Amino acid sequence: MAADDDDESVPPVRSVRTRSREQLADYLLDIGATLASYGCPSYRLEDVIRAVAEAEGYHAEPFALPTGLFLRVVPKRDPGSSTGALPETVPEVHRMTRLSEWGTDLERLTLVDEIFNDVVARRATIEQARLRIRAVTSRPPYWSPGLVWAASTGASAAAAVFFGGGVVDIAVSAVVGAAIAGVRVLVDRDRKKKLLHDFLGGLLAAVCAWLATRTWPEVRPEVIVLAGPIALFPGMTFTTGLAEVAEKNLVAGTARLVESLVTLLLILFGFALVAAFDRMGGGPVVPPIAGPPLGVAWQAGALATSAISFAVLFQVPRRFLWAALLTGSTGYLVTALALRHLPDHVAAFCAALSVCVLANGLARVTNRPAQLFQLPGMMLLVPGSFGFTSLGAFLRKEALAGAEKAFTMTLVGAALVIGVLVANVILPPRKLL
Repeated sequence: MAADDDDESVPPVRSVRTRSREQLADYLLDIGATLASYGCPSYRLEDVIRAVAEAEGYHAEPFALPTGLFLRVVPKRDPGSSTGALPETVPEVHRMTRLSEWGTDLERLTLVDEIFNDVVARRATIEQARLRIRAVTSRPPYWSPGLVWAASTGASAAAAVFFGGGVVDIAVSAVVGAAIAGVRVLVDRDRKKKLLHDFLGGLLAAVCAWLATRTWPEVRPEVIVLAGPIALFPGMTFTTGLAEVAEKNLVAGTARLVESLVTLLLILFGFALVAAFDRMGGGPVVPPIAGPPLGVAWQAGALATSAISFAVLFQVPRRFLWAALLTGSTGYLVTALALRHLPDHVAAFCAALSVCVLANGLARVTNRPAQLFQLPGMMLLVPGSFGFTSLGAFLRKEALAGAEKAFTMTLVGAALVIGVLVANVILPPRKLL
């Protein structure tokens, strides 16, 4: 974590080392819960908590899960002790919080990063930091609901281009994306209804594909059922879960992998319900998509649209939209070039390595979290559609094809994780986030 200690215009504040461990533990819990709510992976969250506690003269032992955070704060162990154990008279401070809501909000994540860096640099006290964190959590999202709805529509339309769809496929996919985003606004008001969002997304995609095939014979339903609900596919959750397992955060990683599987099953069941009623399951529902692309101009437009759309969905601030375009274009171009000569998983590794090295470089130059630049660029690489096509093959009782696609999804996900890990060695960011 970089800190500007040369800024003489900022009045010095009292060191937080004079605060009690209880106050520090409450502050660390606020940081951890806020970062987890806005999309910070568990292993990075734990690294942040340990580093902040270390800077304040304490030792923290966090245990982060997607649904909660456990924290233990103790004084630093005596380095002269042979065992490094704490004296029996030193009390331990424990904290725990439950997380019921989480997502990805890179604008708020960036603000929290600034807050705890100010505390480490002695530009703010713990009390000031906690007030600022509360202000961050209570503020409205950076992008309005209307723009988020438009971004969901744009992401679905762009995905139809990448999946080889025609003009009608693009239009129908955009309608599906708009409908799914509209349903989210309605169901988010009630927790029980919110749990049905993924299922309703698959249902809407299947109904729209069914209606489109009755109107336009040239429509490819496989494009619509993949592109329409593209924002629902848990490719990033799956990749993050693999990364957490690779970082030996086994409980959090397993939880995210199970979450991604359940999300895919809910989407698939919405589609399967329509297929069962209308016998759509007898045809090629989600096979590998063939067909020539629309052309360079369409591909370029889809690339720009998808990059900006995912940046808005992730709440990237307006001043960093150029970075989303840059990282998204890098991932797309490297993948396109690598696929000419290399297998899918090797191409995914090369693309992830390129995107993350670029993201880490931008993070060092701008003194912002690397995730701000990394996530929008990685969204075109994550293997969410592979998981859906795998389950679709199992639905059609094509066990061999389903197992093959599931293996491809796992291999591509692992390639992305290794690409991220190698990039962090080649060009590590200055910040933990």
